[in-house]
Parts: sequence; structure tokens; C-alpha cells
Amino acid sequence: MLISGRQLLGWWRYVAGLALAGLLVFGLVRFTRLAAFSVQRVDISGASRVTREQTQLVIAHYVHGSLFDLDLEQIRAGFGKLPWVRAVDVRRVWPNRLVVRLEEHQPLARWNDDALLDTQGDVFMAATGAKLARLSGPNGTNQVVKQEWLAANRIVAPLGRKVSNVVLDDRRSWQLVLDNGVQIELGRRDMDARLARWVRLAPQMQPWISGAVKRVDLRYPDGIAVEMVQQSAEHNQKQGNKS
Repeated sequence: MLISGRQLLGWWRYVAGLALAGLLVFGLVRFTRLAAFSVQRVDISGASRVTREQTQLVIAHYVHGSLFDLDLEQIRAGFGKLPWVRAVDVRRVWPNRLVVRLEEHQPLARWNDDALLDTQGDVFMAATGAKLARLSGPNGTNQVVKQEWLAANRIVAPLGRKVSNVVLDDRRSWQLVLDNGVQIELGRRDMDARLARWVRLAPQMQPWISGAVKRVDLRYPDGIAVEMVQQSAEHNQKQGNKS
């Protein structure tokens, strides 16, 4: 089989092109491995509850080699696993710096037995000694419970009280506990209207309620049930001696 000069020339051009491409790739790889592009610094901002030790563990595991080689998604996921971290932004700054910006959860309340609720209503796992309200409910109801808690706080504010505990049970019935320990049963509907009715009536009821209120049941359509704190016999005797 005879090969024409034109075909031979085309073949040599093809081989030369492959060789040139290989050289370019080789040069590019060598270029990206230059010491000038090795990560020399990692700048982290937004960390107040996240400790330096925690961030250093993530850096040691995910950040090494050239800035070209870094997997930003893996780094972002690594920082995202740390307690208190809500969101992570990671970016390269050439030639040798990595910038990490952390957004932390801002705790609003405790959720169920072992979690926290942030100001956005999202559930996260972390430990804190802060005194926070306790909210609880079935899985997936965190946003609803948060909104009801905020609404209830606005309603009871005229009494000078705050809601320290909110429970939404499996039957979707609501119970509140005020910061003075009074339990309030709201039932499954018209919760805010029922609570507002109690706030209006409470000052009027004080003259004829003796002792401390333990529990208020607002589930009746035309009335309110009030349970008083049971006082000890010794306390009752002292009260009698004063009269």
C-alpha cells in the first residue's frame, strides 16, 4: 500500500500535535506542583463557639498540597460537620491562601431532650450551659412550635411573664409553662385566642384566688378551670395563726 506525501505529512502533524499536547499537560502538572502554590495559610472567620482545635483537625485532614488540588466541597463538608456550624463558605485566594467563612447557629431554645433550636427554627446538635426555654414536639414540627412559642410570649407579655416551656404532644395538643411555673392547657385549636382570654381574665381573678395557681385549663368553650398549689398542713396552720 502506497502512502502519498500528503498523507504522510498529515500523519506527522497528528503525531506532533499529540506530542505537543502531552508536553503542555506535563508542563501544566509541573506548574501546579510548584511550591509557590502550596497552601501556606488558612484564614478562618466567624468562629466564636467553634474552637481552634476543631478547625485545625479539619485543616489537617482536608487541606494539603497545592491550591489547585484542594477539593473545596470536601473541605466545606468537613467544616459543616463541626458543632455549631450552620453554613460554610470556602474559596481559594491565589497563589497560596485558603479563606473559610463560618456561619454559626444562634441558639434560641432547647428542642426535645437532646438538641437545640436556632433563631431560624432549625434543629442542631451542640452543648450549651445557657438558660434557654424548652420546646418539644414530634419530628418535623420545630418551625410550628417555634412560631407558637413566640406568639405565646407576645400574648403573655402584659402579665409580665414569659413562656419557659412549650409541649406539642402526639395528639397535636398544646401545653405551656410560664416562667412562674404555671401550666396552661391550650388544647388543639384556637390556642392564641384561648391564651389571650386568660391574659384578660387573670388580673380580674386575683382578688378571689387565694394562694398560687398551679395549672390553668383553657380548653373549655365557656369557662376556665384553675388548679391551685396544694399547701402543706404546717403552712396552713401558720396561716391560720396569723388570722
